[in-house]
Amino acid sequence: MEKDIPLTIEALSPEDNDKHRITSAKEIEFLLRYLADKQVRIALYYGTESDFILTTLLGIDSGGLWLELSPSNADNERIAQSHHLTFVSAHMQAKVQFTAKQTRLVEYQNRPAFYLAMPEKIYRLQRREYFRLLTPIVTPLNCIITSGKPPNRRIHKIVIMDISGGGIGLTSNEGELALTPGLTFPECRIELPEIGTITATIEVKNLTSLTSPSGRTIKRAGCEFKKLDGPSTILLQRYVTDMQRARAKH
Repeated sequence: MEKDIPLTIEALSPEDNDKHRITSAKEIEFLLRYLADKQVRIALYYGTESDFILTTLLGIDSGGLWLELSPSNADNERIAQSHHLTFVSAHMQAKVQFTAKQTRLVEYQNRPAFYLAMPEKIYRLQRREYFRLLTPIVTPLNCIITSGKPPNRRIHKIVIMDISGGGIGLTSNEGELALTPGLTFPECRIELPEIGTITATIEVKNLTSLTSPSGRTIKRAGCEFKKLDGPSTILLQRYVTDMQRARAKH
């Protein structure tokens, strides 16, 4: 189930516009289809911040989406006449938000509904703590980091201990790349099996020592994603969700 995220309109900063904006039509459709399949609650604002209805997605296709009407005819009329609508919902513990200029009253599967054109951009804003997923031991994920400048440029394959929407935990072994807190590594690549490859800048935030069940001491470098774009965020969330579902079956 989704966390109880307040479905209030989020004020978007310039950083939000760059970091949390999703413009891929494929990823937008994937995200909205999830909301429809799970019948996630949606707030549709049509005026001030006190003018809204709670609704759900009835259906979606590549052209647009259908929303359930309000029980109030007066609200439905105001929504149909509004030229500034804001859609707010939640996806995987993150707030989802986009705006539309108008809606239409139509029929969907023989029932009245609102129809919105598919948005060209959508914002997925994750403000709270991220779920941390321990990666497989037998076939671990790797983070490909490039360090140095030509002709001394080197490529490092560092094992990922855990991963979340906010960052990764990397092993820090003697003789490997020095993962010192404060260092930043741009354009790091992580291949997510059967999902895709994400690219992001990471910043090393901390370095801690952990003891494995066998008694071996392992150093973990906690790293934060600094420039993870919207499509990469969706791919990462899909990977985490798929891994959670697979483990729940065992």
